[in-house]
Amino acid sequence: MDLGAPVPPRRLGPFALTDDGIAALLARYEFHDSGIRRVIVDQDFGPSPQRRAVRLVIDAWVVDEALRWEPVCLDLVDVRRFRIDESGAGAPAGVLFDPPQFTRFDGLMQVDLCAERFGSLRPSNGREVFEDSEWVFEAVEGTWSVLEAWSV
Repeated sequence: MDLGAPVPPRRLGPFALTDDGIAALLARYEFHDSGIRRVIVDQDFGPSPQRRAVRLVIDAWVVDEALRWEPVCLDLVDVRRFRIDESGAGAPAGVLFDPPQFTRFDGLMQVDLCAERFGSLRPSNGREVFEDSEWVFEAVEGTWSVLEAWSV
């Protein structure tokens, strides 16, 4: 079964999604009208503790290079919960209007890809992050990387 071109290899990174790493990500990319190109969920099943990893590949605009497209990858580790809801009546599935919003509650990082719902307000707890978002992930940690250009 061929599901399309594989995810390109890393060109730069990985960089930790710490405060400094997130600031560098948001300074490098303009996410307005960016597209989520690929979502890969990897989960073990069985009697051992189940760990889940999620890789998000987003075609984003590089700010300092005349807004050229570049694939950026977010790798989230030990993902506790997530929501991907493509049934919204608004924008096409996988189109970002604002940069991802990164928050931390109860020792976990939340990555909200539909952060425009908050406007200038920040959520006050992890439950609020998940209430209305259509694309949101909660993980212990994560990294971001710059990928080589797509060959397709």
